[in-house]
Amino acid sequence: MAAAAAASNTKGDSAKKSVPSKTSFSTWFIRLLPAIVFASYVYSTRGPFQSRACLAFGYNCQTFDPLNVQGTIDADRSEIYGSVVDYYSSLFTSHEDLGGSLAVFVEGKPVIDIFAGSKDLEGRVPYDNRTLQQVYSSGKAVEGIVIARLVQKGLLAYEAKVSQYWPEFAQNGKENVRLVDVMVHESGVFHLDDDNWDLTWASLQDKEAFSARLAKQRHYFGGDVKRAYQAVSRGWYLNEIVRRVDPQARTIGRIAKDELMVDYPDLELHYSHFDDDDDWETRLSPMVEYPVLKIIARLLLPRFLQTNEYIGHPDIEPLHPLVGQLIRKWSISSKALTPRMAPFAKDFRTKQAHATESTSFSLKTNAHSLAKLMAMMANKGASLHPGQEPDLLTTKVYTEATSYHSSRPCVITYDVLPLSRGGWVKERNFHGEGALKGVEVQGWGGAGGSLALWIEELDIGFSYVTNAFGAAEAVLGDFRGRTLLEKVVYARKKELGLLP
Repeated sequence: MAAAAAASNTKGDSAKKSVPSKTSFSTWFIRLLPAIVFASYVYSTRGPFQSRACLAFGYNCQTFDPLNVQGTIDADRSEIYGSVVDYYSSLFTSHEDLGGSLAVFVEGKPVIDIFAGSKDLEGRVPYDNRTLQQVYSSGKAVEGIVIARLVQKGLLAYEAKVSQYWPEFAQNGKENVRLVDVMVHESGVFHLDDDNWDLTWASLQDKEAFSARLAKQRHYFGGDVKRAYQAVSRGWYLNEIVRRVDPQARTIGRIAKDELMVDYPDLELHYSHFDDDDDWETRLSPMVEYPVLKIIARLLLPRFLQTNEYIGHPDIEPLHPLVGQLIRKWSISSKALTPRMAPFAKDFRTKQAHATESTSFSLKTNAHSLAKLMAMMANKGASLHPGQEPDLLTTKVYTEATSYHSSRPCVITYDVLPLSRGGWVKERNFHGEGALKGVEVQGWGGAGGSLALWIEELDIGFSYVTNAFGAAEAVLGDFRGRTLLEKVVYARKKELGLLP
């Protein structure tokens, strides 16, 4: 008994000794404090698109050689537009970008058509001129062009009710919704709210069942006209309309492949994986997410620290209010932007997702393809190579499609964007107080930072494509693409002698 008691006491003493005291915790914290401070400093002063080891400890960091920017630059204009290329290169040296492409057409000619970086954080797989990238909502710019071409053929009319083409649509408050309402995000169907519907990528493959589900969806505002960004759903509804009016019952993606990629052979526009497709999936670059800890830091740190040249980036913009709303999964913003089968951005990039044509977010392409289309739009729909390639749109349809429709506050994004009837932004205050001020920018942008834009008055077609999924700073692009566009416009104004 005595031995047992002694053993028990020994165990008790041992247990007591094993519990660290408050002093020991404080001691360990003090010992680790220099490492914590160092890691925080290293993390905050390094660009976001590097490996975790590099961000936290400065270990195995990749360096970027500006000479690795490849592609073509118009030799006759390299001096004027060289600053654009220099800034693009700086995004890689500062690790604000990882891999991507940039293309600028001026007066219908490719002035800049370049690519750089890698497909992975370790820099093992180069980003080359055959690489494709998912551009999310930048695909809406092309989506709008396909719709305009169907208007041109007399198969669609912007003012016509959707039910004229799709009778089943006229239910649950949607009876008076017109095609133009869908284009400008005022159709009231920004998400699917039937709790009994199992919305998965596989369910989207059942065309008839999914079509019936879309038709049944109630008008969220009871038929009242309100703008609610259809980030995901617009393409679903447009495809239902398009395949009912197209003589071959094709979808937007199929028309883009059959017509745009045939009329303009240098374009790559892949909305889905069709049976007769080539190896485009093997050329697709994965997206690399913006680090969560840096998002948190940007939510907490004051602006002067974020724009400090040593800690942040001088051109960085505040995070968009949407960031806070997306955290609240019950908000209508979250419902519109993160459907059940894709609660996170990465879920839009799975093999199942690529097999599904969802034209509002599924386009896989490159900057050259988008910029060339934007250049034709800047040319009022006319061909860049008359006699060799057809016009994209007639002047009449271009004028109709790009005519101003309305500016209304959006209940999803909180922005007030002026939109044209064709569904493109038509904005004269696109970015900053510099060269872009007062210049009308048209087109659209995608989650992660991609942009597809044109400027008619300066005859510019522009596209920025990236695999570095940037933080949400604006509905259309982030500081990288927006600053690049500003520098392009500055160079163009300088070229035309329009600078003060």
